[in-house]
Amino acid sequence: MQVMKIFVKGMVIGIANIIPGVSGGTLALLLSIYERLITAIHNISLHTLTALLGLVKCNRRAWEVFTAEMRRIDAVFLILVELGAIASIVALANLMTFLLKNFHDPTYGFFLGLVAVSALVPYKLIKKKSVISGLMALLAVGGILLLTQSVSEDARLEKAQVKYEMKKAKSAGMDEKVPDMSGDHSLPNLMFMFGVGVVGISAMILPGISGSFLLLLMGAYFEVLRAVTYLDFIIIIAFSLGNVVGLLAFARILKYLLRHWYDYTMGFLVGLVLGSLWAIWPFKTSSQVGGETIYLSNHLPEAWGADEFATLAMVLIGGAIVAVFIWIEARQAKQEQH
Repeated sequence: MQVMKIFVKGMVIGIANIIPGVSGGTLALLLSIYERLITAIHNISLHTLTALLGLVKCNRRAWEVFTAEMRRIDAVFLILVELGAIASIVALANLMTFLLKNFHDPTYGFFLGLVAVSALVPYKLIKKKSVISGLMALLAVGGILLLTQSVSEDARLEKAQVKYEMKKAKSAGMDEKVPDMSGDHSLPNLMFMFGVGVVGISAMILPGISGSFLLLLMGAYFEVLRAVTYLDFIIIIAFSLGNVVGLLAFARILKYLLRHWYDYTMGFLVGLVLGSLWAIWPFKTSSQVGGETIYLSNHLPEAWGADEFATLAMVLIGGAIVAVFIWIEARQAKQEQH
């Protein structure tokens, strides 16, 4: 039962990775596995690699060392979360694409309600509410809003246009006509891609931050996109190594902050969750690029019709689902105390 519960939570986190602007870290907080996830990643070390390589000895002692290390890093938990995330991405990617394309506003409305109410989860975890915790939350909200507004609508349209041109050229077998926007395998560029990977992976851990958005801010989105599209393995490897190092390093930083400044860190996480509401606001202006609708700046509906009322209903449904989750968790915690 516990195994299936963790797997399903991984699936929910996987769904977040499909929805632009929704962070897996936000849903990990909602599902009450955020701290366990950070701790498990934090515990991965060189000893883990040594224990894994030791299996080549094919003896009992090596197996005992390996299994002990897997228990120490909570490997079963990590694997179940990852398998759940992969399963939901594979199973639901087409469905979510369909919903976003045909029911954009109600779909984002559902996640708006879900994320808004989920801010209660880290808020309730703050043991001692204080002015500083509140200021940390405001700082996080302000940071998210500044990041969101720092990329112009023109830059977003350019991003969409380049993505469209790459897709069109590849499907037509015309790779040679696509401008070579990457392919720079010099040491300085590979080090830059490594650094981009280190910073970009933080979006996997921090609630409210989009990985692709960070790449765009750092001017690396197009290069990473082209590397993946045309299988530029040298760039991909440099970026992926940065991901691994960044994930392990950032988990250690967060673990340290949670250990020494728990309430302030939780206050900051509350702010990140609330700040992300700007990114997933359902009503947006839009433009067409290659037959695809690109959503840009937020706006309020000028009139209320079927779409607007459906969106409002989905906001309420999303919020209600989270409220039920929170109530169930609180009830279970009370029962365990008695």
